[in-house]
Amino acid sequence: MKVYAGPPAAARQYLEAGCGRADDYYLAEGTGFARRFTASAGGVRELAPLTGDGYETWVAGHDPATGEPRGQLRTDEHAVRFVEVVVNGPKTWSLAAALHPDIAAAYEAAQDRAAGQIVAWLAEHATTRVGPRGGQVQVPVEVLEAVTVRHYTSRAQDPHWHLYLQILARVFAAGKWRGLHTVGVRDSLNGINGLGHAAMACDPELNGAFAAHGYTKDTTGEIRELSEYVGPFSARHAQIARNVDRYEREWAAAHPGEHPGPALRRAWDARAWADGRPDKVIPQPGAKLTERWRTDLDALGYRPRDRPVALHPTPIGALDRQAAVERVLARLAAGRSAWNAADVRGEVERLIAAAGVVAEGAVRIELAEDLTARAFACCVPLLPRDGVPEHIRAWTSRPVLATEAELTARLGARRTGPPGVPPQRL
Repeated sequence: MKVYAGPPAAARQYLEAGCGRADDYYLAEGTGFARRFTASAGGVRELAPLTGDGYETWVAGHDPATGEPRGQLRTDEHAVRFVEVVVNGPKTWSLAAALHPDIAAAYEAAQDRAAGQIVAWLAEHATTRVGPRGGQVQVPVEVLEAVTVRHYTSRAQDPHWHLYLQILARVFAAGKWRGLHTVGVRDSLNGINGLGHAAMACDPELNGAFAAHGYTKDTTGEIRELSEYVGPFSARHAQIARNVDRYEREWAAAHPGEHPGPALRRAWDARAWADGRPDKVIPQPGAKLTERWRTDLDALGYRPRDRPVALHPTPIGALDRQAAVERVLARLAAGRSAWNAADVRGEVERLIAAAGVVAEGAVRIELAEDLTARAFACCVPLLPRDGVPEHIRAWTSRPVLATEAELTARLGARRTGPPGVPPQRL
C-alpha cells in the first residue's frame, strides 16, 4: 500500500511513465486516462473517465467537473492525496494473458471485479474524523471515490497485468467533504489483499479461460504449466532493464540537467531488446509487444497445450465451516497476538481461495462474511467497551490468552526464585 502525499502533476507523470505499451497512453488516443468510481451505501457506480487534466484536478482534491475544492484542503507537501493498492495475480497469469487474448480479457475483467469489491468493502469500513482537535471521533464515510489505471508490464518490460487502484483522500461524511482516515485504511491492508486475491482466484470466467487452454493451478494459485518459465523469462527481462539503465546513465552524463521524454524511453526499450539478439527483428512497442513476449517464450521452449481440462472446484457446501474457522484463528495467532476485523476477513478470503472454491462474487462474499462472523464469535475482545474503532487490533483468542498467561507465570517464577538458584530455562 502506498499513501501518496505530493504534487498532483507528479502522480500523473508516475502513472504515464509506468505505462508499458504505446496504446497505454490514453491521453494521446482521447479515450480517457483513468476509470473513476464512486461508492456509497447504494453500491459502486462508475462515473465518466478522467483525462490527464481531470485526473490532476481529482488528485488535488477538487471536483473534476466544476473545479470546486472538496472541503478545506491542505496545500503543503505533506498533504495526503490518495491511498493506492495494486490489484494483480501470480506472474504465471500474466504469461498466460500474453499468450492468449481470451485469457487476457478474462484476467482484465477479473481485476476490474476485484477492484469493485475492494472499493465496495472500503466504502462500508473506511472512516473519517469529526470534531475539534483533541476531541475527534471516527465516523463512517458516506461517499468514497476511487480511480483505476491498468498497466501491462513490469519495470523490466515483461508481461505484468496489474491495476492501480487509488482511493481518494477526500471523502464525504456528516454533511461535508473531509479527510480519509488513512491509518484505518492502512491497518485494513490484510483484508484488502485477501479480498482482492480471492476475488480473482475464485472468479468463474478467469478459471474457465485457464481450463480452456489446459492450464491448472496449484494451491498458491500459480499455473503449473507455466511456472518453470517464470525464472528464465524474468532473467531475460532483467537483462533488458539493465541495458535501459545503462543507456539512461550515458544519456544523463551527456545531457546534464535534462530529462528524457517518453519517445526517447521507447527508443531505449527497443534498443535494449535488440542487445544480444542482433539477428532478430525487434517489434515496436504497442500491439506487437505481445508478439515479442510470445517469441521469447517460444525461444525458452514453451509449446502451447490448448487441450481443455475439466474444472473441479470445491463445492461451497462441502467446506467444513467450523474447521475453516479454526484454521483462520490458528493462522491469525501464528502471526500476532491481536487482530482486527480486516485481518480476520483477509485470512478468511485466503482460505477460501486456497480451498479451490470457484463462485460468483456475491456467492463468495456471502460465504466470506459468514466465516468472518463465525470467527469473531470465537474471539475475545481486548477492549470490552463500545466505540472501539474497527481498525484497532483489539481482538484475540482464548488459546493466545492461555499462552500469554503461561509465559507470564513462568517469567514470574524465574524472577522470584530462591537466591543462588539459577533461573529456570523456559
